[in-house]
Amino acid sequence: MPNSRRRVPIVLLCVAGVVLPAAAGAQTFVVRRVDESNVKGYHDVHLSRAVLAGEKVRVWFATLTNPDCSPAGTMTTQIVHPPQHGHADISTDKVFPNFVAPNPRVICDKQKVDGVQAFYTADADFHGHDKLVLQNATSEGRVRRVLVDIDVR
Repeated sequence: MPNSRRRVPIVLLCVAGVVLPAAAGAQTFVVRRVDESNVKGYHDVHLSRAVLAGEKVRVWFATLTNPDCSPAGTMTTQIVHPPQHGHADISTDKVFPNFVAPNPRVICDKQKVDGVQAFYTADADFHGHDKLVLQNATSEGRVRRVLVDIDVR
């Protein structure tokens, strides 16, 4: 009897962000398998971060970069649901990307490129769980909702 299991192509989605202030250089990677047949230009990204009360921390960043490290289009990012126990802000800056080989853009990791980043600062007297929801849209027609669960210590 022939094998009746259907093979579905899998796409890996990698999102990277700095957990601690930039000087610390610690990185966290969230990798999620996405069924390629369901990718329609819109998806959710779930991240978890631990922060210290009162400290401003970058909780997410993104770049839209060509293999020669030039911008590949434009992005707009907005705060959809602000945190209840702190403050979030978005900035458009030059950032060091974090591509993973065999992506040809890995050469761009050595230089700053156009990007957008989101920062979170917990209220000084708050300890517990907070949540932030962002929406990022690109000129390529991709929209993602970024849900950040934040553990404030």
